[in-house]
Amino acid sequence: MSTKSNRLIGALLLLLFGGLMVAVMGHAAWVMALDQQVQTALIPAESPLNTAIFNIIAFCGSPAIVLSLTFLLCVYLWRRGAGQRSLLLGGLQLTIAAGAELVKFIVQRPRPTQQLTADTGFSFPSGHTVCTAVLVFSILLVIIPLIDDQEQALAATLIGIVWIGLVAVSRVYLRDHFASDVLGSLLFASGCWLLARPFAARVSARLYRLIPARLQNHQQER
Repeated sequence: MSTKSNRLIGALLLLLFGGLMVAVMGHAAWVMALDQQVQTALIPAESPLNTAIFNIIAFCGSPAIVLSLTFLLCVYLWRRGAGQRSLLLGGLQLTIAAGAELVKFIVQRPRPTQQLTADTGFSFPSGHTVCTAVLVFSILLVIIPLIDDQEQALAATLIGIVWIGLVAVSRVYLRDHFASDVLGSLLFASGCWLLARPFAARVSARLYRLIPARLQNHQQER
């Protein structure tokens, strides 16, 4: 898609996120009904095995793990001579994650009660889901251009989408978030990514030019 299309879609997604955020803060009936219906639907799936599996998924999708993986991805790109892209992806992850935390403190939504795995902090949006979505977007941005086969590219994209979905579902299953929390997270992460990426690319390019030539040459020689 063109940059203009990305911006339009990104703006629309953030507009939808803003509407959901207002509805959450206003305790809209449809939001409460959505959350209750999804939580009720997940109750029959509760079992020690499923809880253990979703705990592992939630751990792998935690902001600490995801930020660490993002750092490793950025180091890999830097050492491969893609310094600007390294700064771009690292900057997007940190900025979007910080934005999600800011929204949490603005909304200050309490987490669900009777959590299967205790968690602290505010509930809207889900930091796990936001950070995981941005990491998947980053990985796909790196690997998709390297894949010539369209079926393989589609498979990689579907795997990324499934992983985001699993992390999102794990947060609701474990009752650490409401369904509207993870929905808002997907809207926020996708909207920010599409809207901010062109701007972040220009910023990362300028920052890269400020890096001493000795360090640039060093990473290009590796």
